[in-house]
Amino acid sequence: MNLKFQKIFITVNPAITRKKALLFIEEKLFEAWDLQYGEPLTLMAGCRSVPVLVQPFPSSQPTIKLSFDTNQILSLPAFSDPISVTFHAEDRSINIGPFFAALINQLPLKDGTFGEMEKFYQEMKSYCHQQGFSFFLVGIQSLKEGVVEGYWPGQNGWQTLTLPIPNVFYNRIHSRRMEESPTFDLFTNELKSYSIPMFNGRFLSKFDVHELLLLEYELLSNLPDTILFNEKEEFFTFLENHSVIYLKPSSGSQGRNICRLTQVDGKWKIEQTGHIQNVHIADTNEKLYNALKKFCRKKAYILQKGISLFEIDQRKVDFRILLHQNEQFQWKVTSMVARIGDPGNIVSNLAQGGMMKNGSDFLKEVFDPQEAGRLHQKLIRLAKKTAHTLEENHDDLFGELGIDLALDVDTHPWIIEVNSKPSKKFQGNYETFRPSVKSIVEFMLTLDRENHP
Repeated sequence: MNLKFQKIFITVNPAITRKKALLFIEEKLFEAWDLQYGEPLTLMAGCRSVPVLVQPFPSSQPTIKLSFDTNQILSLPAFSDPISVTFHAEDRSINIGPFFAALINQLPLKDGTFGEMEKFYQEMKSYCHQQGFSFFLVGIQSLKEGVVEGYWPGQNGWQTLTLPIPNVFYNRIHSRRMEESPTFDLFTNELKSYSIPMFNGRFLSKFDVHELLLLEYELLSNLPDTILFNEKEEFFTFLENHSVIYLKPSSGSQGRNICRLTQVDGKWKIEQTGHIQNVHIADTNEKLYNALKKFCRKKAYILQKGISLFEIDQRKVDFRILLHQNEQFQWKVTSMVARIGDPGNIVSNLAQGGMMKNGSDFLKEVFDPQEAGRLHQKLIRLAKKTAHTLEENHDDLFGELGIDLALDVDTHPWIIEVNSKPSKKFQGNYETFRPSVKSIVEFMLTLDRENHP
């Protein structure tokens, strides 16, 4: 029977020792694991292992003491506090870890931090530390040596160290181009060869998500009519069916480079996010098509039916619902916020001047208690159904999704967007750790346990 991990101090003997293969284990721990003096065991960390002979030694706290050589082979950092260790009775092995990491493509700034992500990474490190797990940052690289070069959180900032290959990766790469590169494909294939899980594998394309969600009958009434902006005839047909249309980059984020097209007296008004006063008029469908082709610069864009969004004080409102998978691999809502757009802006994104309120509180402010409760439950159910449908029909593993929903003037809910790399800028009202940090770490632990039952 495998024992649950325990928090144990790990120390290292000086470099000069003849007892390279000995592993010293505190007496009470030695007895609890039912070990025999001089018994051969396997000591593991990440993808590396070392054969050792165990001996008990007296200590006031649960401790294992490694030789310098053993520590070097396993590439362990210096642990100042107890770390999780598991004894596996069946195969007579001791496993140090798990080790968790965020996969990144950033380099530290001049001040040694990771900019707007620093606060989030520090919280991840601190929460993992509290639980007895290790958390660090890793860039794309070869895993063939069985170790990685990573950024380890130390007292004086992030240190570059050789470390064990993490047991679970959380993908926080911020570059779509990087994720589409052969280097990324090679890295993900190496992960598979080591049977190491990584979740939130790639950015999502708006059009691909729309096509996947169309597979679920229950969601059809919540999906705005959407096409790729490409063929002229299909575009003209779309114009005939809708008087308000949004043009969005299929791989865009933060509400950038979005246009609203509004038909007025047989002409089309074009408004761009962040440029409310910069309005263009196209007096024919042909001229509109040519103007948008020029605007798109050969990048993939979608056309989406405009929805008469619910507004408050002439501010458009939508809802960002953050979801995570739990230990049973079921989607749970971690947070829900109402995003209230800048007056007159065509979107409600925070990056475009919007403000934020707790979603439930906002609904209670605007609707009577019964209606607020009904709408809250409706939005929560739709977000969970959306997350489940995407996960069921997509090859990648997702542990976290940010889903944008909106109510129209009749309070019917619509699916606006699904984001696999939700922003971590917002710190929120929480005492120590934001809820998403706890949820992400718990999902990493779930994946590790699933991988090593």
